[in-house]
Amino acid sequence: MKLLEKCANIAVIVGVAAFLFVIVRGELNKNKQSAPPRALVGTSVTLPGTQLNPRHNSLLVAISTKCHFCKDSLPFYKTLAEKAQGKLDVIAVFPQPVAEAQSFLQQAQVTPTSIVSADFSKIGVQATPTMLLVDPHGKVLDEWMGKQDESGEQRVLARVLQ
Repeated sequence: MKLLEKCANIAVIVGVAAFLFVIVRGELNKNKQSAPPRALVGTSVTLPGTQLNPRHNSLLVAISTKCHFCKDSLPFYKTLAEKAQGKLDVIAVFPQPVAEAQSFLQQAQVTPTSIVSADFSKIGVQATPTMLLVDPHGKVLDEWMGKQDESGEQRVLARVLQ
């Protein structure tokens, strides 16, 4: 009987140890901060019918009137557009017609430098919202995808307004 009890206790200890190992390993991997992919950095983009400012960088903000993350990001885009005036062109790029995009931005009091309707696949954007910092020749210097948290917003502002 004592042998059976010892085996049962050892089995319980081994089982608990294995369970804890799996849990701890999963938590450690979950907390790793991996940098998001920067697939477009270094490539060049062109917006048909749009001339980039030859004197300074531009920020292409690819958003959609149908995207709830884009709607949630509008207060940040308003701040960004206000702070960027004279330092950076903020170009709002929508898959919808310009008139629909203008109405969407006016309701949120966001005033970008310009608003463009474009096929996102032509500029390599696969999801909204996406921001591309581009030089005067259209070379992508930096890229941010998704709704930014507060620290992400601060990093974007610091990078684009430097």
